[in-house]
Amino acid sequence: MQKDKQERYLELLAGLRLMDDDFFSEALDEKIAPVEYILNTVLERDDIRVLRTEAQVEYKSAANRSIKLDIRAVDAEGRVMDIEVQRADRGAGVRRARFHSSMLDRTLLDKGKDFEYLVDTYVIFITEHDRFGAGLPLYHVERRIAELDDALFGDGAHIVYVNGQFRDLNHPVGRLMHDMNCTNAADILNPLLAQEVRYLKETEGGRTQMCRAFEEIAFESAKEATHKANVAVAQKMLADGGLTLEQIAKFSSLPLSEVQELADKLPA
Repeated sequence: MQKDKQERYLELLAGLRLMDDDFFSEALDEKIAPVEYILNTVLERDDIRVLRTEAQVEYKSAANRSIKLDIRAVDAEGRVMDIEVQRADRGAGVRRARFHSSMLDRTLLDKGKDFEYLVDTYVIFITEHDRFGAGLPLYHVERRIAELDDALFGDGAHIVYVNGQFRDLNHPVGRLMHDMNCTNAADILNPLLAQEVRYLKETEGGRTQMCRAFEEIAFESAKEATHKANVAVAQKMLADGGLTLEQIAKFSSLPLSEVQELADKLPA
């Protein structure tokens, strides 16, 4: 890696916090104990035991919207939990939370299996700002039945917004939000989180890992931009007509299956 590029990456790394989604994902990828701590804090429990956790889990769709989860965890009860860090207000919209919840469900049932086997899912949005402006640490979103005195629907889909501006150190969420906004490991209260931040920022191995991550992010961004441009070309060709799907796939550098999906979405 060129020296000047590495220096820029290290300068960028110095200012990162766990509130930055890429740093959050890198710090907690496959890290059971700190993810367990975050989940127990946010869900106000002390009995959640995480079996596995993974960062940047992608749910792909060729023609429809895809998503990439910051952290996906599965606990001992089989419950699936998606932890998202959102600094921008538009990235924490309520319909995005709904979409994340629905995408989790897509992979949870084998063909022919009864719907009652669907496990509970949790979509957790940790937002830099107070998304709902009431000054509360947590906002719990549950479906309810209006005609039954707002009784819980009980479908097992849960959404929680965490107020990243909440800083009461006497409250567990306040301490977590304090830690997630620290740039220096020495200032982080929780030793599990401090350890992961210290490794990435203060050790040679961690800094090398982060520089590689920055390179991958830059590469993925360029690849995504190219793909979007190719999709736009294919959509224009499909709208114009006159070319076979095979020809469009060749000229747009897209797989034939993806061109077919784009064609299927054209208005009749």
